[in-house]
Amino acid sequence: MLHLAVTGFEGDPDEVTAILGLNPTLTGRRGEPSRSGRLRTFNGWWMAKGEERLTDGREHNDALDQILATLDGRAEQFARLRQTLSPTQVTIYGGLYHRPDEQCGIWLDPAQMKVLVDCGVGWGLDIFEVDPNDM
Repeated sequence: MLHLAVTGFEGDPDEVTAILGLNPTLTGRRGEPSRSGRLRTFNGWWMAKGEERLTDGREHNDALDQILATLDGRAEQFARLRQTLSPTQVTIYGGLYHRPDEQCGIWLDPAQMKVLVDCGVGWGLDIFEVDPNDM
């Protein structure tokens, strides 16, 4: 699964929704319990797309395209978000789960990179090697 994350800002996460015109999958407020039960130390807004566990480049590309389709044409909203809330992070991140005996590739094409640049959104990916029996 990939997430568009806007984190580390002052203000209510609902302000992110209002500025971007996008609905989150999850929001979190400083001082509220997170899913782990620990109290959040920052405000956050997340929108998730794709399979729970991305296992190959095609699944990553599909999830990325779903997120980028919602970002395309919203450069002004992202500029306003930065100006209004000053988030410490605006990024797309997720995990890629692959078997140790398989080659796995990820790519970004120029059109995808353009949307990321236009909106000022970072991109990151954690890579996890998993037991074939867990896939």
